[in-house]
Amino acid sequence: MAELIELRREETIREYECMKHLKLFTDKEIRSIKTKRLHLDYKVERRSKNLTDFINYITYECNLFDLLLVRRKKLHITAEWTSLEKSINSRVRVLYKRALTRFASEYRLWTHFMRYCQMRRFYIEGSRVLDQMLSFHGDKPKAWLSAINWEYRLAKNATRAKHYNLRGLQRHPCSRELCLSLIGMQFEEATNIVTESKETAADLLRTNNTLLTKALKMAQLAYSNFEKKDVQFFQQLFEELMKYRPLSAALAKEAIETMQASLADKEEMWDLLANLALQGNEFVMTEECSEFKEQLAKCITIYNEGITRLPTMKMYTFYIEAMLKLNASEDGLKEPKAKRKALANAFREAMAADRLEEEKMQQYLKLLLHNPNPNDELVMAVINRGIEQYPSSTGIWSLYMRYMIQKEAGPDQVEALFRQATAKVPDNARRLTLWKMLFHYYHSRADLCENVVDLYRKAISHEPEIAHHFQPLFLEHLMNSSDDGIVSARREYQRMVKSFTTPLELHQKMARLEAGQAQKNVNEWRSCHEHATQRFGKENASVWVEYIQFERDHGQAKLMQTLYERAKATLDEDAFALFLPEYELLKNPLL
Repeated sequence: MAELIELRREETIREYECMKHLKLFTDKEIRSIKTKRLHLDYKVERRSKNLTDFINYITYECNLFDLLLVRRKKLHITAEWTSLEKSINSRVRVLYKRALTRFASEYRLWTHFMRYCQMRRFYIEGSRVLDQMLSFHGDKPKAWLSAINWEYRLAKNATRAKHYNLRGLQRHPCSRELCLSLIGMQFEEATNIVTESKETAADLLRTNNTLLTKALKMAQLAYSNFEKKDVQFFQQLFEELMKYRPLSAALAKEAIETMQASLADKEEMWDLLANLALQGNEFVMTEECSEFKEQLAKCITIYNEGITRLPTMKMYTFYIEAMLKLNASEDGLKEPKAKRKALANAFREAMAADRLEEEKMQQYLKLLLHNPNPNDELVMAVINRGIEQYPSSTGIWSLYMRYMIQKEAGPDQVEALFRQATAKVPDNARRLTLWKMLFHYYHSRADLCENVVDLYRKAISHEPEIAHHFQPLFLEHLMNSSDDGIVSARREYQRMVKSFTTPLELHQKMARLEAGQAQKNVNEWRSCHEHATQRFGKENASVWVEYIQFERDHGQAKLMQTLYERAKATLDEDAFALFLPEYELLKNPLL
């Protein structure tokens, strides 16, 4: 090992002399480079090889190369390129080859090397390792795609690219990407033939041009032989074929016929077909339709045909989502009335067929309530249907309450609806939304402000999922609405601490209220931290940190050590590990 390292050191002498002679680096920097390379050489030469060591060495050399380019540009020096940059590139390639030999099973290493070759434009070097890479990673379709892209896009070798594509399809006959890659390659070749010729594509096809016919037939065979023709395949296929019109028209027509015949029982197929029509895709539109209304009509016709064939909730959902997306598009000025009418019809048809999902039911209600003057009969029809189909839906009940509030219903009506909703919704956490709506109603009515306190007391007497949310809010309400604000808040805080389970937010809220007083009561403030540590001090390090910080800044600093001992005895091991560095910073802020 020592002899190899010494040999490499001798080989780099010329580099260091050039660096010094050209004044690209100082003597100190050159010594640093020598030391770093020696260290990295020992790392990669030790008996137990590690991929990270090779990556670190390669990264260092690449960074040094970039730094050389910056220095040359700054100093306007172009001499000795062979002795410096070329030497570094040679070293990097050697390191990569050694790493690839030792760690051939690491696919990411091959991708790193290909990226390096692309960056340095070593296209021949990259092509040389493709067969070796595929021998180890031929089980990965992405490896074949990488090889195809390298040869076709970078090395400009269409023959080798096609060879890799065919081999990849033999190995992975169900790979959608490989099939589409071959089809795209053949159509691109056909397009180039037409471009180079002085005739049109139709003339070349009429005269049976051998090269063009062969390229199109190859694309046809790739499509025909591919077995896994699902909706995703057809979607990507049409996107690819759109690039090569009109040469791809025949294959697209065949693909649409095959798709309609083989996937007629798939809702996704009808959704794809309808969206293609909405986009004005010429493969779907039998006649040229440049008018948006015609495209929309064709789209709706396809959805209706799909619903007749598959009257499922999923089919209606696709229909509604397409219309929602259309109405939300940036091109909102294009036939807005027709869009809104199509969306309304989609919702009405789905509801009439009892095929409206809960989420879509809520969207329908929101759209109706967004109107300043909603159709009351239609809104109630949707609400009643929604409650009938989804009786435990928090969203539908909350929208019902919102509608009643919007209609300025009386307190008795709103509270009766609230009781009806909470009885139907079984989960306490989901009931919280309804409670928030009720509080919003009370706060919005000036004549009900006096009853808000009673509502808060009612809420905090419920289950913890609801009570814990409103306890801190109750303190803030008392602070802002009572004549003796802080006194009422303290009294209620002590009552809640004694009578109910409390969340950490309650104690933090009370501590903030105490901190905001002009004349601070240190004992009352301290009691907030004391309650917090008693209830949450076993797993939560922050409550101890806040307590100690309070004693340091506002209480008695001598109690900090006592609190530290209590925290050490109370906190579990993981929490104490988080607490200790925070405590040290509190004791010694200069740290």
